[in-house]
Amino acid sequence: MLTICCAFCCLLCSCDRTHIGMESALKRYLKDSLPALTARCETTLDAAYMAQTLVGEVKDHPGWEGYPVKLYEYYTGVDKRLGVAKKGKVLMLNPSPEKLAIWIADAVYHATGEISYEDFETIREWIQWQSGAQFPVSGVVYEDMYVPGHYEPYVFKDGVTVYIADSTMFPQVKENRTCTEEMLDFYLTLTNEDLKPNTGRYARISSTTREMYYAAGGEAAVGSSVDGKRDQAWLAEVGRLYRKAWKSHHNELITAFAKYKLNQE
Repeated sequence: MLTICCAFCCLLCSCDRTHIGMESALKRYLKDSLPALTARCETTLDAAYMAQTLVGEVKDHPGWEGYPVKLYEYYTGVDKRLGVAKKGKVLMLNPSPEKLAIWIADAVYHATGEISYEDFETIREWIQWQSGAQFPVSGVVYEDMYVPGHYEPYVFKDGVTVYIADSTMFPQVKENRTCTEEMLDFYLTLTNEDLKPNTGRYARISSTTREMYYAAGGEAAVGSSVDGKRDQAWLAEVGRLYRKAWKSHHNELITAFAKYKLNQE
């Protein structure tokens, strides 16, 4: 019993130290509810299917120096068209369950002016379904988005889908898009010069769009979701905001999504 009480007190003290500037109403809510919310977010992170084999920590990745970025190798399920699993490699900076719980609670509070378990679950479940709270810093993400059991590769940089400029460095056979070891290693060291001008629309971990970002007060010129205007500047801004959130209770990308999602009529 004493051990449990000490652990709980440490959790609360950690919250008080780390989240200076948090609104008092939110802080009071978390004082009572953080353990339960953290437990829910453990479920979300259980869906982080790429966090399989930890190769090591990479603290000197360009742009992410000093952050505990981790290199993982992983395998998909058996691909229904190929009959074998596909191998991936990815650098990720995934939150802990507690960090994720605080980010979501804070986002709900800033989106609605209050905090409710129902709204918390709306955002948490969305994140679980969209990303499993996985933030790919660089590498390949295999997903069976369109055909269940058929895994297609999507290359990511700074939490956003990107498109490789050199066609020889991306699998071309549509029915068998399997990345070679050379490709997998190349994706871990991408620079913007390796990419086509347009990027994907959605930012991890909540699939925030540029339009949601602007509506929430974002000021950087990052283009739009319109084809041909999906500027690479989105990568830099998403990376900047995620790194900022890593050291804070406030994740502006999740908050922008929550303001959109929770205020729909």
